[in-house]
Amino acid sequence: MVLEKIIIPEIQKVSGNVEKKICAVGITKLLTECPPMMDTEYTKLWTPLLQSLIGLFELPEDDTIPDEEHFIDIEDTPGYQTAFSQLAFAGKKEHDPVGQMVNNPKIHLAQSLHKLSTACPGRVPSMVSTKPECRSAPVSPRVPSGSQCDTALKCIFLIG
Repeated sequence: MVLEKIIIPEIQKVSGNVEKKICAVGITKLLTECPPMMDTEYTKLWTPLLQSLIGLFELPEDDTIPDEEHFIDIEDTPGYQTAFSQLAFAGKKEHDPVGQMVNNPKIHLAQSLHKLSTACPGRVPSMVSTKPECRSAPVSPRVPSGSQCDTALKCIFLIG
């Protein structure tokens, strides 16, 4: 339910390089190292999850705001003035919890899919190519039909 209702439709809204990298590594592990994703009722979510991960790599960030989440900006209120002074040595260094284990999440995905493909010969390409919804329904309305699936297929077949 969390995959279906939150992660798959909302992954495109992740911003920041480190945050995207963390999400990519986590989703890659779900896709390739989680046995229930291959053999249970979650199998139907494998292809849409792969599509959303490839969309995270390829598509621009989705910065749309739902209608019910419009807030008044503080700058718009009369009589309030903000002052900001950046401190030279108080900058916070961005922490990367994945660190040196994964330098490039795209390569990590390709290597993980290759490892999964060799462990389960023929299973991964068949999961991607036999899903009819993969060719007809994009993950996001901003994505042309089939484009993410085509990229996923190329990725799997080039490394496998």
